[in-house]
Amino acid sequence: MKLITGWLTCKQGMREAFLAAMEPHVVSTRAEPGCVFFECHRHKDEDDVVVLIEGFRDAEAHEFLRRTPHMIAMQADVGRLLARLSLIETVSDEVARYDLDFIANPPAPYRP
Repeated sequence: MKLITGWLTCKQGMREAFLAAMEPHVVSTRAEPGCVFFECHRHKDEDDVVVLIEGFRDAEAHEFLRRTPHMIAMQADVGRLLARLSLIETVSDEVARYDLDFIANPPAPYRP
């Protein structure tokens, strides 16, 4: 699995324009076969920052996305709206899944 977390700082006052430009890319990316999730949200405390969270089946699926026409078009379009980009990428073959049923098995009260 490949996970990407990004903090995209838009040029001052350009966050809404950036989010509008991202809308078609978000829809297209979510439709890619190797995309597990792709989320783009306003930062809750910083007016010019967008938080991007992406998950792909593997690094190859992400690399495929990077070569798609919609990704290339998006980069050209939104590059004019961004001031800074900070990313964390994690690639792992080990993925753990937990399914917890809190109705059947309520958790014990939290005690620090």
